[in-house]
Amino acid sequence: MTTPLLISLFPFLLLIPALCFSICHANSNVLCIQSEREALLKFKNHLIDPSNKLSSWVERGDCCKWIGVVCHNSTGHVHQLHLAAPSPFDFAEWDAYRQSKLEGKINPSLLELKHLSSLDLSNNNFSSIHIPKFFGLLEILTYLKLSQAQFHGAISHNLGNISKLQYLDLGGNDLKSKSLQWVSGLSFLQYLDLSSADLHKANDWVQDERMNMVAH
Repeated sequence: MTTPLLISLFPFLLLIPALCFSICHANSNVLCIQSEREALLKFKNHLIDPSNKLSSWVERGDCCKWIGVVCHNSTGHVHQLHLAAPSPFDFAEWDAYRQSKLEGKINPSLLELKHLSSLDLSNNNFSSIHIPKFFGLLEILTYLKLSQAQFHGAISHNLGNISKLQYLDLGGNDLKSKSLQWVSGLSFLQYLDLSSADLHKANDWVQDERMNMVAH
């Protein structure tokens, strides 16, 4: 038995165009921080990239100009990483869609991105791994989207350590959880999607005045 769970507030819908604006208007004159460029290259080296979408990620390149990377327009620190695979509707052939997905492992070098506030790895194919426990150490994240990325296994309670998180989408993965107590640590959370997760053993659902919880 599986029990989807969706928590949402209307104002958070405004986040999506705001993120798009940031990506489309990133300051091209800002140079990235060397240590953060090295961290991103370590991250890339553990990925499988069939379509070579990360071809711009090169050793001596400016990571602020790499696909999917958004730097702060005054400090040069990486603060957004958006590597979602495209929708299947963008492709005429299944093989092209499948090859657009990143695979492989997620390197803990992401922890070196001390200013990272937004991470989107949705629609990729991480079918061999759990959601990394170290994500719980990305303490300033406000936006985490991992939907439809083929993660499996138990949801780590470490996600509850990301205390500034406002948006969390884990929907469409093969996940399970015996407890949702970790959600209580997310005091700023406005949107939570656990659809497709097996929650039939979780009888400690968290609900308060901040959230509208819908189970279906």
